[in-house]
Amino acid sequence: MTIRDSKFDAEEGNRMWASASFVGVLFIIGLPLWWKTTEVYRVALPYDKISEFDTEAHYITTELTVLANDEQTANNLAELLKKEFEQSDVIKFNIRKQILPEDLRQTLDAVADEQEALEEVGAAFDTKLHNTFYVVQRKPLFQDVWIGGERIAFFRDSKAAPTLIQALKNWIYEPSVLHGARSETADAARQVRFPSGEGFHVVLSVVHPKPQAMTVDFTAGEAVENYIGSFVDELSDLHNFTLKSQWLHLLDFNFQTKETPDTSSWGRHFAVRHDRLPLLLTRLEERAATHVSDKPTVNLALYVVPCDMAPLAIYDTNNDRVMSTVQAFMSPKWGGVVLGSPTKDECEQKHYTPDVRLIMGTFVAQLRKLLGITDKEKIPGAHLETLRSVVPRRWEVDSLLRIRTLEQVTSAERSLKSLAKLLGEISNIVINDEVGASINQAVDSIHRATGLMRLGDLLTAHHYSQQAFLAAETAFMEPSLLALLYFPDDQKYAIYIPLFLPIMFPVVLSFKNLVLWFRGKPVHKEKTD
Repeated sequence: MTIRDSKFDAEEGNRMWASASFVGVLFIIGLPLWWKTTEVYRVALPYDKISEFDTEAHYITTELTVLANDEQTANNLAELLKKEFEQSDVIKFNIRKQILPEDLRQTLDAVADEQEALEEVGAAFDTKLHNTFYVVQRKPLFQDVWIGGERIAFFRDSKAAPTLIQALKNWIYEPSVLHGARSETADAARQVRFPSGEGFHVVLSVVHPKPQAMTVDFTAGEAVENYIGSFVDELSDLHNFTLKSQWLHLLDFNFQTKETPDTSSWGRHFAVRHDRLPLLLTRLEERAATHVSDKPTVNLALYVVPCDMAPLAIYDTNNDRVMSTVQAFMSPKWGGVVLGSPTKDECEQKHYTPDVRLIMGTFVAQLRKLLGITDKEKIPGAHLETLRSVVPRRWEVDSLLRIRTLEQVTSAERSLKSLAKLLGEISNIVINDEVGASINQAVDSIHRATGLMRLGDLLTAHHYSQQAFLAAETAFMEPSLLALLYFPDDQKYAIYIPLFLPIMFPVVLSFKNLVLWFRGKPVHKEKTD
């Protein structure tokens, strides 16, 4: 080998090692570094647990105790109840039966008032526990079944069993409403009540279109505390409520009324069609300023009707007058409005004093429906005691707990399943640590809630179902999920290919020479003279 060949081989080796170093840096350091810095960050999620969710399999166990005068009546009634509800897949009964103690039986037969009988049963048994109900025999009844505000139903004898079963189904447990809370299809009750949430703002607005023409004597803040506050205090286990009141002056609205003669002291009234009233809500939304928080707002509005269109009467879609002591209407998932018309004497004196008890009672009735307490239809042979105060019945609170628990668990599961499906379809959605923590918390809370529902611990189950609902909603609505949606893969490659392609050409071409050189084969042909 000549000196020239040795020098040439040394230069060729240096050139090949330089190429090999460049290729090594590019493929061993550059490519992995680029791949790591451009990958979409995703926290590990429990996809297997989310895929196992079955919203149609959820049910709630409840305690039902039968207290009868004799063992035969207790057994027969327990068997009928078990047979009637055994086909239900949304509520399961843990039925217990017991013979009434002799002294309590004699007391129940002796007292004439059902409220006294309730107190006697309440003193002997713990009727304050959530998700429990007592069916108690009491012979001196004028009806087959009597139900009041406590978790107790009185029945007269074995012949009252069909009426009692119907009352339990239509009033106390409402399995059809529970099915609606668990289903994706909204039933009539779900279409009216507000969606689940941690809390609500309840805002009472007194709308006075013409304050210069008449004064209004109404203390809104006091009325809210005394009536609405007393009502929502009993629902503190379900939601957090914030109560507010405000006055809205000079908010006039054209009802497009029609003067109609009648036999009242006015000799006439002004008719407004029902389909015109929703437009009033738009005017109220412009001025009410209730959208100041992320919590849903329940709007309650008292519209003081000016004297030049008083009294105002609502006409339905069939052009028939709505005969009611209070002219009011309700908008599902928004709130309710009461049209307060002053009397003829009040208009002459230019001083209007609304009937606080009547108006606030109407607002409470609207609030009951908006929060999920349904109207109870009449059942022949069964008597439902009229509410004596604004406080809801204890078993109505339990019913709300069951509805909200099922609704929140199923909503959380559907949100997580939708999110998991979305992540599978769109690869460049970022899942950061906060979103991952929310998803894991939601999954864990769902499992805890469903287990407690089956055990019958309704209050704790509702607590975990609300946690699951809020965590799932937080994860699903997280803005960081949208961070890379505007930069899909085709755009990413369109940017990086022009950058890397010119570099890759010489690397790929020199790679062949590197392979030949490492194998000891000649890299190029010798030139001949």
